[in-house]
Amino acid sequence: MTKYIALLRGINVGGHKKIIMTDLRILFQKLGFSDVASYIQSGNIIFHCHEPDISKLEQQIEQEIENTYGFKVPVLVLAASHLDKIIKDNPFKPFDEGDISKIFYVFLKDVPQKAAVELFNKTKYENERFFIQGDYIYLKCLAGMGKAKLTTNIFEKRLGVEATARNHKTTLKLLELADN
Repeated sequence: MTKYIALLRGINVGGHKKIIMTDLRILFQKLGFSDVASYIQSGNIIFHCHEPDISKLEQQIEQEIENTYGFKVPVLVLAASHLDKIIKDNPFKPFDEGDISKIFYVFLKDVPQKAAVELFNKTKYENERFFIQGDYIYLKCLAGMGKAKLTTNIFEKRLGVEATARNHKTTLKLLELADN
């Protein structure tokens, strides 16, 4: 059985697309997934299943959420082993305590087209650094995410793929929960 992490984009933000985590865990169990756990209210679900096709898992979860709640939610699924590699390969290491709140991971639903990546790599914002690596991006916001110009919406629009972001602390916790 493979350990997976599902990242839901845009739920429970500002009172929109509300999903109670207990209900979401039940939904995942209804889909036949085991060892289902959630972390915080922003749509982070850890689960195990035999299905090796991540695209199929994403579609299945998205469809069940739409059937149950009546709205669409983009879902990105990562194998825990892939998340482990992403964290280990972070080019912003070593982290000092002041860095932890400034490090983010932007997860992309698909690998963006090479031309879009090349064009986006020319983007320069003061106090922001990023590295696009296939289906994820390392992001460091020196002035904090609240003042960042490079938002998930910007990455989606300019790279042409769905995306969702998590801070370093949340990402580490998700991997820890998947390993337990």
